[in-house]
Amino acid sequence: VELRLAVNAGSILEDKDQQGLAHFIEHMGFNGSKHFKKNELVDFLQKIGIQFGADLNAYTGFDETVYILPVPLSDTANLRKGFTVLQDWASGLSFDTHEIDGQTPVLAVEVLDGERGVVLEESRLGKGADDRMFRKIYPIQYAGSKYAERLPIGKDSIIKNAKYDVVKRFYKDYYRPDLQALIIVGDIDIAKTEQLVKEYFSALKNPANERPRVKAKVPARTINQSI
Repeated sequence: VELRLAVNAGSILEDKDQQGLAHFIEHMGFNGSKHFKKNELVDFLQKIGIQFGADLNAYTGFDETVYILPVPLSDTANLRKGFTVLQDWASGLSFDTHEIDGQTPVLAVEVLDGERGVVLEESRLGKGADDRMFRKIYPIQYAGSKYAERLPIGKDSIIKNAKYDVVKRFYKDYYRPDLQALIIVGDIDIAKTEQLVKEYFSALKNPANERPRVKAKVPARTINQSI
């Protein structure tokens, strides 16, 4: 069975001090949560035959974040474990500070081997011709819209220095039931699976005075505009 948690929130919703943090939070989904401490999630999933990256994965776009979890049903208990994982992604990330930052500076040399370092390395590896073109084209193609300035990879300076409360703010604001959906496909009993969904997710509630999920607009182009 393949389980997916789709969150109707991506980089387009980031505040100016959060550019890159929607993607960063996606990474933190594999670094500790309510039921899986630190590396326990990846370790458990690998033991039941799920490979990180090849099977288990996630992605962040402008408008959405999607977590992908295929679960082998050779052991029926795995399905419940899968729902526990999705429940934690939806509402139970721990944001352990050591997992975020990794080691402390050594001999005045900054060592970022936590998730900040992982995301910064991903950003570095992406700095090729495509990235350079995107950064030239998008501000013109989407002039007047937040799409021009909210590439999902964000800004290295923010990924490197964002304070914990700034990271958690995005999660608190947008990881909530009215902006989340479950996608479940596989050789399953539909009625029993529906009961599992209710069991694991019915207790989740929207925060009080939830922040509006604003749709970013793209102004119409005039006939004289060109790239």
